[in-house]
Amino acid sequence: MNDLDLFRYLVDGTSAYTLETIAFNMAITTLLGLFIFFVYKKTFTGVLYSLSFNVSIVVITMTTAMVIMLIGSNLAISLGMVGALSIVRFRSAIKEPRDLAFLFWAISAGLSAGTGAFLIAGVCSVFIAAFIFVFGKSVYSDCCYLLVLKGNRIQQQDAEKALKGFGIKYKLRMQNSSFDCMEMTYEVYLKKQRPYVIVEHFSENSELGITEVNLVSFSGEVTG
Repeated sequence: MNDLDLFRYLVDGTSAYTLETIAFNMAITTLLGLFIFFVYKKTFTGVLYSLSFNVSIVVITMTTAMVIMLIGSNLAISLGMVGALSIVRFRSAIKEPRDLAFLFWAISAGLSAGTGAFLIAGVCSVFIAAFIFVFGKSVYSDCCYLLVLKGNRIQQQDAEKALKGFGIKYKLRMQNSSFDCMEMTYEVYLKKQRPYVIVEHFSENSELGITEVNLVSFSGEVTG
């Protein structure tokens, strides 16, 4: 390979991709990234929605496609890319497994689009999105919460009797008491019951001895 061929290779990346092919691949990749962006936004159930993280999903999809087009079938470049990525340290910790799943989805979509497997990327993305939407509606209707009751003199039997009256499955997880304060934490499962109804019931019934009510879901939502 002479100097001119080497320069063309460094500019073009690989002769397997033309300018039109690269533009088309990146356009489809962008559409897939925006599709994942839409699904994440519509199915988000946490407290604080992060637009920057969702935009990062689109960027990761596009970047992965660029990397896979750059590597192509060249073994030398692929080994060099692995070595380069091995020295990169990602400081951001992913706390939610759901966010990690979306990142992996974005990377998989980028890999598929970068290799030209648009049918696989599109069909699989539709199936994944459908599963997320159906799963969210069917599972989150029976969500587990932590019911935290605080007061000076909480009547435990009356509180548990009220939970039974609503037909709620519960389990006492923690009980703390001091000289002038008592705190009880229940694990409750709400199926058809609306969370605000439970909170209002315990807040309005002063005879239970409860002065503060918090209802915390595993997704981070707080009602109080």
